[in-house]
Amino acid sequence: MSEPAPNLYIAVLVYSTLVEGGYRPPRFSEDIVPIAAGSEDEARRAAEQAGRGEQTSYSNEFGETVRWSFLGIADLRPALTDTLEPGVGLYSRSFSDLDGYRNLYSIPFIDRDPADDP
Repeated sequence: MSEPAPNLYIAVLVYSTLVEGGYRPPRFSEDIVPIAAGSEDEARRAAEQAGRGEQTSYSNEFGETVRWSFLGIADLRPALTDTLEPGVGLYSRSFSDLDGYRNLYSIPFIDRDPADDP
């Protein structure tokens, strides 16, 4: 009997980048990564392994050690589709703090009140 085809999940992995010496604050980033797995638990394990596998450290041009560290999985959910095609949504999440989102991403949204939508 054959194995069932894996499902596609989307993982949001969070990292910190720190330059040793303490004079620069850490920076944070997130990677949105597709994961093929048979279950959500399997996808979480694979996402954790992928995140830890990306950790690294190196010396920059000034001889300072730069550390890129995996902090965790911010989100994990089934992909909206199982095909990777241009224009097809793969991932969606909702939030309630639009001002915080604007500040986080410095995105100039159209200034309108959603309550005015039909």
